[in-house]
Amino acid sequence: MTPLRRTRQSWTRGAAAAGIVAVALTTGLGTAAARPIGPFEVGGAIEVEYDRGGGFDAFGDPVGPEVDAAGGGRKQDFNRNVSIYWTPATDARAIGGAIRDKWWQQGAEGGALKYPVVSEGATAKPGRFQHFQNGSIYWSVGTAAHVLTGVILDKYGKAGWENSPLGFPITDEGKTTKESGKYTLFEGGAIYSTQKTGTRTIWGAIRDEWVRNGAENGRYGFPTSDEYDYEGGKAQEFQGGKLTWQP
Repeated sequence: MTPLRRTRQSWTRGAAAAGIVAVALTTGLGTAAARPIGPFEVGGAIEVEYDRGGGFDAFGDPVGPEVDAAGGGRKQDFNRNVSIYWTPATDARAIGGAIRDKWWQQGAEGGALKYPVVSEGATAKPGRFQHFQNGSIYWSVGTAAHVLTGVILDKYGKAGWENSPLGFPITDEGKTTKESGKYTLFEGGAIYSTQKTGTRTIWGAIRDEWVRNGAENGRYGFPTSDEYDYEGGKAQEFQGGKLTWQP
């Protein structure tokens, strides 16, 4: 994975810089510079992304002309289950397959995630990801596509993304029945967040014991720390006490 994935601030700065280029391309080339591909023309910044992303082999023919998208953007759909979306702030970005389907379910560019700020990329473990103005979508064969946003996304990045013990997300963000909390479940653990306890990762044997005791609705309540080294093993603090593990 590239360093672009590491901080949300870097995505914003990079997208803004790319937007300057996109405006110049769109303004300078205009529709007159568009070229016919199959039954429709592809031009401007969308044409640049089409060529950069693999051209006909990756996108196929357009299924319609370039059209307006929400918030002053533009978009064009292609027959290999891929689209290209453009705004001045994000440049032109390709999005397709299961990630595009999930994004569309969330309202596409008019939804909470807004526009993609990078094109879809491969994760270090077999899978795919795409970052958006307000979050990310991660996909793998065994987990399907799921949305991560806000403090849970930030915590996931600090833990090491899919390379951490968490692995890939297996749910979208959900709400807890206590303390107006939220959570996302992953292949190897979970992230829980409440205003009182902060945003915490929980995994491994400690998480298994916590779940056996009713998880956040049980005797221990929400985690108040991440897991840490303790007497040759591991420990984690909860509202209702401490859980420890020894090898």
